[in-house]
Amino acid sequence: MARILVIDDSPLFRLLLTEILTKNGNECYDASTNSEGMEIFLQEPLDLVIKDLIMEDADPIEVIKQLKRQKPEVKIVICSTATQKSLIYQAIRAGAQDFLLKPFNTEEVIKTVNRLLAN
Repeated sequence: MARILVIDDSPLFRLLLTEILTKNGNECYDASTNSEGMEIFLQEPLDLVIKDLIMEDADPIEVIKQLKRQKPEVKIVICSTATQKSLIYQAIRAGAQDFLLKPFNTEEVIKTVNRLLAN
């Protein structure tokens, strides 16, 4: 069982993603802002963070860098649309291990999470 934090400003996306992850045997936390996510991130022993790339309350690349500075071992997956390719590449260079394109499918989420947690 992995401990996973989902950070996204969309309540529907958080609900769907945490449901998929919980049904797959994981313990999930969720946050609607980057600052709320950082509070949980610093308090809980997490294995993985799945984060919406574009959120209004912080620079996405800086958030990824801050997460990696605090806990270098944590895996980070970003969620984005295909139109944000340049930003996706910047996020990977900043420390994210993978990305999920929105809209996502259940199998892709489970496959990505399981692959990252196995490493």
